Amino acid sequence: MPVDPNFLEARPQRRMGWEEDAEGRVVLLRPKLGSGRLGSWLASHFRNPFYRIRLDEMGTLVWNLCDGDTSLSEVMQQMRQHFGNQIEPAEERLYQFIRQLHRSKLIKL
Repeated sequence: MPVDPNFLEARPQRRMGWEEDAEGRVVLLRPKLGSGRLGSWLASHFRNPFYRIRLDEMGTLVWNLCDGDTSLSEVMQQMRQHFGNQIEPAEERLYQFIRQLHRSKLIKL
């Protein structure tokens, strides 16, 4: 599936809190009851107010580069440098992952 060239110029920015686990991989912290006032207040009464979404090594690399300044073409270059041929087809994998993050409202483009 060919990827729109404009896609690679996008500069995604994180919209969720996150932390790193013991292995240095990203764990996204998605509020269980949304990020609005009422949801935040209700969640504050829970022992654990977040869903934890654990990313793999590739997801961690991409997430860390979603800073609002780095273009997806630069992200893809970093992926290829870090993972070599095992990441191919890099463009398609990046497209699918970013699309999933965007649909889940974890990043904005």
